[in-house]
Amino acid sequence: MPSHRLFYLLLTAIKWPLAFLSVAYFPSMAWALWQEIFLDVSTLAYVFLGSVCYGVVWWFTIQHWRVGWLSTLEHELTHCLFAWLTGNKVGEIKVTLRDGGHMTYTGSPNWLIDVAPYFFPICTFLLLLMAPLFPSLNVIWYQLAIGISMAYHITSTFTETHPGQTDLQKAGFVFCWMFLPTANLACLGLTLAGAREGWSGISNWFGLVYAAPWNPSIWQSLGNIVTG
Repeated sequence: MPSHRLFYLLLTAIKWPLAFLSVAYFPSMAWALWQEIFLDVSTLAYVFLGSVCYGVVWWFTIQHWRVGWLSTLEHELTHCLFAWLTGNKVGEIKVTLRDGGHMTYTGSPNWLIDVAPYFFPICTFLLLLMAPLFPSLNVIWYQLAIGISMAYHITSTFTETHPGQTDLQKAGFVFCWMFLPTANLACLGLTLAGAREGWSGISNWFGLVYAAPWNPSIWQSLGNIVTG
């Protein structure tokens, strides 16, 4: 059996269990992200600075541009990456200045290919792969670049997520609303952990996420919010 078929069967089987797990895990993932942000804010100062600067520029200029070639390219490349990761053969990729773009692949379609651009910050993770090249991650331009790429992902995901988006229609809006919020929190947490400590930080983040559902403080805090 070809690998793309195996991925299709596996992803089909776990789709809805993963959706319900994502909903259940959302508070824990939000708590883990909060802990990652305030673990040591000073070590991520330039990451946050880069994010804020891009956010300001996006608000006043970029969101009003009619040409979105770069964001469309990034979007289609993310589709291509997950098509390849799930055993498919990527074919054509086409990007236009104003009319969007598309990519083609042969194999078995799956929901992960459809929703990947809406939670996976491909530019940020390419930067994180460069972390071993630096003896210290407190390189100003590197942290600024991660912050800018992180804000770019957030703003582009915001603008691309709407009822007319065919990717979301194919995966199903109910599933997307259940899965994507938690998936985005996970990617943001991984980004901050990697920006702070590289691969060791990412490993520590997984430990934090694993421990979160059994941490009584998170549920106590949620109880206080609900009861006022």
